[in-house]
Amino acid sequence: MNYPVFSLSPSPSVFVIVLLLFVQVPSSVSNSALFADCSNKFVCGNISADFPFWGTGRPPACGIPELELKCEDNIAKMNISQVAYRVLDINQDDGILRIAREDYLVGLCQPQFVNSTFNPKVFESVEGYTNLTFIYGCMAAPTAMPVPGLFTCKINAVNYQSGYIQAGATGPGECYGSVFVPVSITDLSPVVIMPDLEQSLKEGFEVRWKVDGEACRECNSSSGVCGVDSVTNQTTCYCPNQSSGSRTCALPGSTPNADPAIPAPGRDTFPVT
Repeated sequence: MNYPVFSLSPSPSVFVIVLLLFVQVPSSVSNSALFADCSNKFVCGNISADFPFWGTGRPPACGIPELELKCEDNIAKMNISQVAYRVLDINQDDGILRIAREDYLVGLCQPQFVNSTFNPKVFESVEGYTNLTFIYGCMAAPTAMPVPGLFTCKINAVNYQSGYIQAGATGPGECYGSVFVPVSITDLSPVVIMPDLEQSLKEGFEVRWKVDGEACRECNSSSGVCGVDSVTNQTTCYCPNQSSGSRTCALPGSTPNADPAIPAPGRDTFPVT
């Protein structure tokens, strides 16, 4: 009797099926994990936030790269353009962030000598604030400067200790260094009173982040959560039990809307870079 001979070499179609399994399953698992992770809120002290922020339990795919939050000793903090800030409030309805420079929370004399600057693709100014420049290490302050606007700080390796405040964002001139930072206009008076100014610095200032909020509302209304696609660098919608992000989550028996959530660069919204 002749027995059938079975080949141990799989056919090409078997290879294709196995390859598809390895490609599709990790994608689905990854998206489900991102849906779970990005559903978590950042919580630290009295600060709570979700998209477009990430950090402390929310991986980078959950938010904009420049909006990483950290929690240290139950205090929310973040770094923006090499400056350390304490996060005082996050108003997600209006897209407004209130922050205070860490170096000025302890007074005027320990600055990082880095200006408070913000990427215009990510942030825009809020009405009611103006820049003040703190100038350090001067041989002598301008003679026309009102006395309350003068201060004295000993800066390491600098012999001159005179400092003064100037309106606007300027450089140090002949002095050692300068720092400009936004200050509330309502907290200013024609004559600078240093204790009031130091208190204003501790209360911080506001900036608005530039992200298309409508896209996230569409995503959330379809039972998804917002994040940032690592391939397209655009806002996307993570959905439960779906293999890839999209603009919205699919209803049972339908196909998710895959249109990009953020318009092309050039619109007055933040294109993730």
